[in-house]
Amino acid sequence: MKIIKGLFIFVLSALLALGLAYLLLRPKERTNQGHNMSQWLKILGTNTNSTDDPLKIVKITSDDKFGNVEFEVPMAYDLLKRYDFLRNNGRFHLNINGRALSTGCERVTNGNCILKCGANDFTPGTNRVQLEFFISNPSNKDRSLYATGPVTEFVSSNVCSVNEQVFRDSKGMVVLWADLSISNAGYNIELLDTNGDHIKIISGTTSNGVINEQWNLIGDSGKSYSFDSFEAIYHIALTNSSAP
Repeated sequence: MKIIKGLFIFVLSALLALGLAYLLLRPKERTNQGHNMSQWLKILGTNTNSTDDPLKIVKITSDDKFGNVEFEVPMAYDLLKRYDFLRNNGRFHLNINGRALSTGCERVTNGNCILKCGANDFTPGTNRVQLEFFISNPSNKDRSLYATGPVTEFVSSNVCSVNEQVFRDSKGMVVLWADLSISNAGYNIELLDTNGDHIKIISGTTSNGVINEQWNLIGDSGKSYSFDSFEAIYHIALTNSSAP
């Protein structure tokens, strides 16, 4: 009996030691101003009595005039601004098809937040969009508070998705790349300088829905374009229609 009692005490002591070690060694919960992320989401929601996720996209607006797409979420803009979660101590990302896009936040009349991005950030057809929210963690800047909202589907009617990351190939040629929602098309790529003045027009056709052009930085005037920035406007038309 003494052996069993001694063994019981030993096991109990070991369990207590393990429990104490876990409490001492477990990662400290990420907080900002004494609140974890779940608590902050409750505080920052426009409707604090709602059980809905405040990072859930509740409205999508396509603004064709400026080429923007707006996503509205029930996060209180004024509170985010008060706690400096829109600039120094926090930030939003829109995760589009697995790609994180940093975005600013604007206020709407009902107090909610609107996040904007360009129509060109979407591929033609159905896109998966998810809001990501970060709050800095003063005790460990590498471990920010982090939360994601539910995935929302957005169907883009954008015919042309342009790769805005323009680069030069091994021959020094500027690569102009775009994906189309149609396979067979003709196109004109109008190149303008930073003042909006004409540089060059590149024309072509595609049968696989991909535009892949190389530009040698020589304009239609025969002169070399020496600036780093330029604007490319893509005009698309079906190949069986009139010229673009």
